[in-house]
Amino acid sequence: MRVMIVDDEPLMRQGIAKKIELSGLPLETVAEAGDGRSALSRLKEAKPEIVITDIRMPGMDGLSFLQQAKQLNEEIEFIIISGYGEFEYAKKAIQYGVEDYLLKPVNKQELKDCLMRILAKLERKDRQSSRNQKLEYLQQEGNEAIRRRVLTKFIQQGDEAEAAMQDIKLKAMQEHCQQFLAIIFTPDHLELPYRSFFKGDDSLVWFAVKNIISTVMESSTREGALFNNAADENELIYILGEHRSVSCNQLFEELQKILESFKLYLKLDFTIGCGGVVDRMELIQQSYRQARQACRNKIIHGSNRVYQATEQVVEAHQASMLSEGDQQLLSHCLNECNRAALHRWIEQRVTQIAKAEDSAFSHLESFCIDFHLLLRKFFFSRTNIPGWIIGEMNDLLAWLQGVSDWRDVWGYLNTVIDNMIEHLSQERHASEYRVIDEVKSYIDSSLHEQINLLAIAERFYFHPNYLARRFKECFGETFINYLTNSRMRKAELLLREPHLQIQQVAELVGFLDAAYFSSVFRKKTGMTPTEYRHRAASM
Repeated sequence: MRVMIVDDEPLMRQGIAKKIELSGLPLETVAEAGDGRSALSRLKEAKPEIVITDIRMPGMDGLSFLQQAKQLNEEIEFIIISGYGEFEYAKKAIQYGVEDYLLKPVNKQELKDCLMRILAKLERKDRQSSRNQKLEYLQQEGNEAIRRRVLTKFIQQGDEAEAAMQDIKLKAMQEHCQQFLAIIFTPDHLELPYRSFFKGDDSLVWFAVKNIISTVMESSTREGALFNNAADENELIYILGEHRSVSCNQLFEELQKILESFKLYLKLDFTIGCGGVVDRMELIQQSYRQARQACRNKIIHGSNRVYQATEQVVEAHQASMLSEGDQQLLSHCLNECNRAALHRWIEQRVTQIAKAEDSAFSHLESFCIDFHLLLRKFFFSRTNIPGWIIGEMNDLLAWLQGVSDWRDVWGYLNTVIDNMIEHLSQERHASEYRVIDEVKSYIDSSLHEQINLLAIAERFYFHPNYLARRFKECFGETFINYLTNSRMRKAELLLREPHLQIQQVAELVGFLDAAYFSSVFRKKTGMTPTEYRHRAASM
């Protein structure tokens, strides 16, 4: 589901986007805008289903934007963000059909709850559509997008099974085939223009790709359904059905031939992942997940290869990747705060796993999980430091999903170790040391610098999510509010100095752009910097 964020404060937009990313909901931030007018111009291109917008913005405010956006697309769901003193605006927004609004600062859980209500509402709308109409759409030529959406839901989650089985090709497979499997084709860096393909030739490229696949894969004993993943346009999915039994060796040769044809005729690099064989169409989701996991081996071995699901890929690694000796050595190095030795061990072990003859990315995942569990065990048994320093397991698993090179793994783990060593050293040398107070002092002395939550979290070896939560608990306001309010208080003092220009004041409180500084100052004080200066001079 696509989301647009509209707010005149970049930090606010970034914060909301990060909260959406960490929510785990099937949402993607596809566009941002700083005011209603620019948001309107981006609606047609971005096509969001959900828009989160501030009410008070320069130029066109949130209510005017909402009213005009509804005229363009009445199906868009809106979430309004308002301040405590803007409830009248929120009431007016409700009259325009808005069902949800949030108060600043935006709370992570409240935002997630709000988005979940909208997703449930949109899902109910989908279910209300006539099943017969959905089946009719699937049969009509020119409704490939609907077919892709239904087949994608079916192969990923098992949803829409009844509608998917009305697809002509899947229906034929269900009736005539005894074995099934899923194959994934993904291009490397397919950005147009590319060689003989020009910008806008996307459909032509995919037509050529599909034509090669169909030509090689067609057989008198085989059925197949080919479609683009509706959630990822760069993933092409082939559901194969065999009348008798799948010959894995023959299939591998055919897939190699497809790769060679991509390279020879289209000059394109592809990765192919082949899932395991299942004996019922209802189990095709299992084969699809195996194919995706097989594709991940590209991170270790590179593209232009066919990766087949094996037991090493399909099954979770049962035995721990860390021996008893490994655990003793790591615990000793942690006790000694021996950062260099830990870095060397991590690099050697990650390289050893990646360079092994039978290596698979699942091995690296298992290693990272076992390593994370060891660190948590060490923290809870030998220190008073909470486990948030190394992050949650979900943070690690989410990060692994975005890895593009196996060498990034040791860099990530080294960063975790650096955070641990820093906090272990602080614990041992200053039992009363309160880091959060140091953070606040650093902010107060650095208002003229381009500081943000992520930079400060890295400087003080905090996980950004924890720092934001802990800061609010200790000081009663969010990090962003405290930083902005502190800058505005300093700006008020500086504006009393008549020799300083507005641009100079802006830079002294961390703003490179005087116009943006003036906008923030006016929002906080109700006056422009010039008006405030004149008023202060007359008092």
